[in-house]
Amino acid sequence: MDLPKHWDTESVTQALDALSDLVLWELTPQRWEQVAEVLHQIETALDTHDLDDLRDATSALELYGPYRKIPRIGSAGAAGIPPQVLERRNELVHRLTGDPKHGKPEEARDDDDQRAS
Repeated sequence: MDLPKHWDTESVTQALDALSDLVLWELTPQRWEQVAEVLHQIETALDTHDLDDLRDATSALELYGPYRKIPRIGSAGAAGIPPQVLERRNELVHRLTGDPKHGKPEEARDDDDQRAS
């Protein structure tokens, strides 16, 4: 994707860093739903070429990251990234970089590289 000329490299890099961290998070189902909403905000920022919205959504995404908290008895436990959130994350990374391999988590890239050999 050709990013708008008024977008600075630092803002795009921060968004990519937050999206890269996402695959390592373990969150409750409710938090993953909130993350999915923020990913939609990033997608909208890309669609509308709104740099301020991209920055705001990146900041929001960073706030949803894992934090130490003792879970309540009977509450849903933390889990890794759901497949639909991972897919949306991969699409956003691809849109920000233009590189289809860049959007894949590290282990998926290694598998692709081994198959190509």
